[in-house]
Amino acid sequence: GSATDPQSVYARHRREKINERLKSLQNLVPNGAKVDIVTMLDEAIHYVKFLQNQVELLKSDELWIYA
Repeated sequence: GSATDPQSVYARHRREKINERLKSLQNLVPNGAKVDIVTMLDEAIHYVKFLQNQVELLKSDELWIYA
C-alpha cells in the first residue's frame, strides 16, 4: 500500500493518537515514563484501582469516626 492510501493514512493517524494517549497516561502514572508500555499499563490499572479505593474510603462514614 501507498502512503496516501486511505487505509494507510487512517492507520498512521490511529497510531499517532494511541501514542499521544500513551504519553499522557505515562505522565499521570507514577514512574510511568521510566518503564516499558506493558508495565506502565499494568501500573496504570493498579493506580486507578488504588484511587478508586481511596474514593470509597473517603465516602465511607468509618473515616470520619477517627477525625
